[in-house]
Amino acid sequence: MYDVPKEYRAAIRSPTRNDRMAGKLTLTDGSTIELTDSAVISGSVSVDNQCVSGQELAFGSVYMGQASLQLRTALSSAAFYDAALQIDYEIQLADGSWYTLPVGRYTVAEAERSAAVVSLTGYDNMLKLESKFSGSAILGDAYTMLTQIAGTCGVELAQSEAEIKALSPNAEILRQLDGSYRVSTWRDCVGAIAQLLAGFATIDRLGRLRIVQFGETPCVTLSENTRTNAKISDFSCHYAALVIETDTDAFTSDIEGESGLEMTISDMPLAESGTAEVRQGICDAVFARLRALDYTPAAVTMPGDPALELGDRLALPTADAAPETLVTHLVWKFRGEMTLKGVGKNPYLAGAATHTDAQLRSLQKQADANKIIYYSFTNGSDIKVKDNGKETNAVNLTFVTTQDTSAMFLAQVLLTAEPDTKVVKLPVTGDTASDFESAATLEQDAALTLTVRYYLDNVLIDSFTPAQRLVRGAHALALFYPFPDLEGAASHRWSVRLLCAGGGVKIAKGQIRATITGQGMAVGDAWDGTLEFEELVGRPTRTPVARKVLAIQDVILAGTQKPIGDAAAEIITRLLRKAPARNIL
Repeated sequence: MYDVPKEYRAAIRSPTRNDRMAGKLTLTDGSTIELTDSAVISGSVSVDNQCVSGQELAFGSVYMGQASLQLRTALSSAAFYDAALQIDYEIQLADGSWYTLPVGRYTVAEAERSAAVVSLTGYDNMLKLESKFSGSAILGDAYTMLTQIAGTCGVELAQSEAEIKALSPNAEILRQLDGSYRVSTWRDCVGAIAQLLAGFATIDRLGRLRIVQFGETPCVTLSENTRTNAKISDFSCHYAALVIETDTDAFTSDIEGESGLEMTISDMPLAESGTAEVRQGICDAVFARLRALDYTPAAVTMPGDPALELGDRLALPTADAAPETLVTHLVWKFRGEMTLKGVGKNPYLAGAATHTDAQLRSLQKQADANKIIYYSFTNGSDIKVKDNGKETNAVNLTFVTTQDTSAMFLAQVLLTAEPDTKVVKLPVTGDTASDFESAATLEQDAALTLTVRYYLDNVLIDSFTPAQRLVRGAHALALFYPFPDLEGAASHRWSVRLLCAGGGVKIAKGQIRATITGQGMAVGDAWDGTLEFEELVGRPTRTPVARKVLAIQDVILAGTQKPIGDAAAEIITRLLRKAPARNIL
């Protein structure tokens, strides 16, 4: 329910009320039309929205809100297309002042003239998310992904990072979305995030994108004398289990020994990747919210109250019970009746299931078992390999196997070799000592050798270490390594490190193109937050006076950053910030 003062609650529940229409239409040419009682046909203003499809509770729904009205005007209907529609509601309080309640912000998409009246239909900003989802993947936690979507589609996000994280433990899990996750529009992406957070996505009264969860406590009590009609089911909905079916597995959370409804989610894009422990944690977090949503399906008609919203929990006391329902459908009419509906599955019919979904998933699993998956890598910054006896990381890839399988690593590296130089004296002949003193010299490149070392799960593969002799200039280095026997249901880390002797090698940004490919593999996760640091501390020097070193003191600069990139590479730049001195004993 929208946050309204107690004076509004008293006025809206009063047997009589004094209210009026407010708001405006802003046409594309910049002109405005005020929405007053005289300009709008009485009984024509209505707002319609919902947050589930079908006849049972669900998470992850994303619906467009719709508003319609009839306007007295001489303007052509064509003038109203793409106009900004702002609908507000005003009611007079007990002290005589007027309270203005925003109802919604819409864009006119349909206009039809009939005699002296133009009928307008507008849709909320969810319309902007109907564009095709294409390009690089979006990745990060829930707030980061929502920020990327809102920024791309030109929609304001209504909630802060703290508010998003407060919705669910799943909000802090790093996830990734791309075209392989069965999302085709930006609206699908928002729905997937809302599903992860055990809620639904909607556009609020100010035109902002918001993730909403169903209420656990009633926001208002509608007694029998405040509602016109109420159809309350004789059964209640209590969920005792949640099943999330993925392409490769199924995860279950339930209340042991308790009977009730079972919610099955057969399409959850953000639960398709990751280890079994991570995905089970996602299922548990969603179920923790679901199990608290006991309610009774109902349909209520009442005098309009535009402060009520989707997801609200309403108390509907009767003579012998006090049921509560959840608002899943809402229709508000100015100076007319308001319809609130809460749908739910009848537990007596819950056992009547179809085998169609199971058959389709079985076929899909058979197809996915033979699907070839690619994990790609591109270096996000310049790489310099020096002749200092230290390995330099060049390629880092994390991949997940869903079954015992084989795979292979392929890479192409474009590099520039810079061998060390040495001075060589040319042999000369002569009769005097001065002839030898003026002998000619020549600069000659040293022998430069580039050694490649492979690491699987941070263990060196010492049985296969390719080495290449390089002359000065540009080279193309091709790398290959087979994985004949990979353990299934595991996450693996693959690293390629370079070592130089006799000079150095430079690799420009984006000049490493590497991939790991094979069957029986899962789509990879986003960066999991693992950072690896390495520092070489030189031998400390002592003065003749200071014979004993008590401590080595140094200053360490640290910084934090949330990387955002595509599925191929993470480009991380260092953000410096002041940090306290740290003693290394």
